[in-house]
Amino acid sequence: MKYDESNKMITTERLVIRLFQESDVVNVANLCNNYNIYKNTLYLPYPYSVDDAKSWIQNHLENYNNEMSYH
Repeated sequence: MKYDESNKMITTERLVIRLFQESDVVNVANLCNNYNIYKNTLYLPYPYSVDDAKSWIQNHLENYNNEMSYH
């Protein structure tokens, strides 16, 4: 296992764990735009748009650094 502090990324032979990036916007929007997920969460908007994903990802690193949330 390797931890890259500068990118906050963990890499193993089979897996890479990293923070969400702007390149993930479309995938996040597609995954979150699901009524079954929405009805089981408190704060997820529905329908979930690309703009919602963009906004969430932009705050992701700040929330992580401030120990406010981990996803």
